[in-house]
Amino acid sequence: MPKFFNTKDLDFIKTIAEEVVDSVVEQWITLFKMSVGETKTNLYGESLGKVYHAPANLMCIVDREPSTIEYEGYGPTRAGTSTFSFMRHRLRSTDLPYLRDVNGTLIPAGAIQNTTYGYPEIGDIISYDSSYYEIDFIKETQLVGGAPQLWDSGSAAWEDARMVLIATATLTSRTNVQIDERIS
Repeated sequence: MPKFFNTKDLDFIKTIAEEVVDSVVEQWITLFKMSVGETKTNLYGESLGKVYHAPANLMCIVDREPSTIEYEGYGPTRAGTSTFSFMRHRLRSTDLPYLRDVNGTLIPAGAIQNTTYGYPEIGDIISYDSSYYEIDFIKETQLVGGAPQLWDSGSAAWEDARMVLIATATLTSRTNVQIDERIS
């Protein structure tokens, strides 16, 4: 536990970080959360069409690597990865609709997916700069002050010191995502 770092320092860092992300960087993405309960899968856990919740706009910091073009199979394919850094305490929670399994039985939302809305998870889709990215990896272990929790003497409770959620995502084609309407 850090000896010279307390919750007032953490609150100050959060305030500065919010100001930088919202007023200086000003980058936002659109997050499409996959609905695990509504997506029908086959025997192997694969799905031909995924179902997504309503999109949410989130502020973040984007670190995008240059995309490359691969010539394999049926023509050129763009490939690339990006890193999206979110502030954990800004990802708000709301109630999800009722979820049902394939047989129509009600399931508690917390049993199969994260119940917070706007909280990026593996498999979710991010829309940024007219491209779609599928989240492959989530990292939440970046600690402020060197400890996962800090003791708040004012409220006599532990406060979570993990401040950043980092999502690594891979560029995916629009046909794999199936969010856009087809133009005929």
